[in-house]
Amino acid sequence: MSEDLDALILRVRDLPHDRAVGEVDAFFTALPSEVATALAESRPEQVGPLEGAPPELRYRANRLILESAQQRLHALVESRDATLAQRRRLLTLNEMLEPARKRLDVDADGKRVEVDVPRQFLLVETEGQGRMIEVQGDLRTARNIAVLVPGMNNDLERVRSQSVRAKEIGEEAGPGTATVVWLGYHAPLGLTEGRSTKSAREAAPLLCRSLEGIAVVKAPGAKVTLIGNSYGAQAVSRAMLEGARAHRYLLTGSPGVDPSITSGAQMTPPGTELFAVARSRGDYVSYAEQHGPDPATFPDVVRIETDNSQIQITGHMGYFNKNSESMTNVGRIVRGDLDAVTLAARTTPAEESRLLGTSWAGPLRTLGQSKAAVPISKVFDGLARLRTVASTPSRKTVLDSTRRSRTQEGPER
Repeated sequence: MSEDLDALILRVRDLPHDRAVGEVDAFFTALPSEVATALAESRPEQVGPLEGAPPELRYRANRLILESAQQRLHALVESRDATLAQRRRLLTLNEMLEPARKRLDVDADGKRVEVDVPRQFLLVETEGQGRMIEVQGDLRTARNIAVLVPGMNNDLERVRSQSVRAKEIGEEAGPGTATVVWLGYHAPLGLTEGRSTKSAREAAPLLCRSLEGIAVVKAPGAKVTLIGNSYGAQAVSRAMLEGARAHRYLLTGSPGVDPSITSGAQMTPPGTELFAVARSRGDYVSYAEQHGPDPATFPDVVRIETDNSQIQITGHMGYFNKNSESMTNVGRIVRGDLDAVTLAARTTPAEESRLLGTSWAGPLRTLGQSKAAVPISKVFDGLARLRTVASTPSRKTVLDSTRRSRTQEGPER
């Protein structure tokens, strides 16, 4: 059976995404469940990232990958051979292996007991910068699925905030929602990488295939909303240009797509809708338009309101703030309550400058499209985190974290 899996992976590698995922789905559907489980456990590195394989098998395979990496790094820490980066990575893996929550179950004696519910990963890459795709909720039964693509300076250590954000998006959208944190690409790290579209171009085909993998397992009629934030909006836009299939697309704080893309019609598939949040005061990333016109300025985009009477969004980092109008609108879009979405008035660049009480918008666009990497670097999200001096985790802290992670695990089910 391992040989059949190898042949399948080789055969689908260069197929169109929908055909490739369809063949993988058919392969696993034809397998007896015990054979499929054995394959995931014996070949986790192949099954874990394989789009079209049943999510339950991928969750199991990726947990085994995490556990193996955890054990290897734990041994290095115990022997005092671990580098600082390896100690930090072990803390990250320990956190990823902690249960997402607890649920009630019935044991063999008929007693109600609490059991741990593990986190669900469709992809884990534990080396180097790292990658991961995490699911919150049930992809098979959800009525609405939100796929969140984060922006720059998100590696395996720093993506935890995106998992929190995805949880809050799910809560805002309401029952029947599943969320996916899609760090399935190597996001730009640092300011020089953020000036390039290379990461977004590499992300596009990966995101397209991941969406096909979701499509093959989701419930009939379930709607998928693809959300790109900051540089993640550049990645989503590139994927849209390559045919990424979702029902709704939402871009926030975009640095632009490409100088040649000036309307939603150039990138939005027929029968779908493109939403963009109105640019907040002081969002230097969207005003700089470093990679092209901000989709929030497109004439045919649905431009959603960010502010309400209680909360006024400022800067680049606030579009998902709780109780803000932008976050409320995100929930409405994800659950398909589109008539309730509040729309923002369209303004010209000159009007926006007057509203801001300054005239920096025009010069900032000029700077964003120049080669002045150092000044424009200050606009990208995550810079504050880059300036934070991280403390070195002690050997005891790392080992205690590992032991705690292992003792928290409940019985396998």
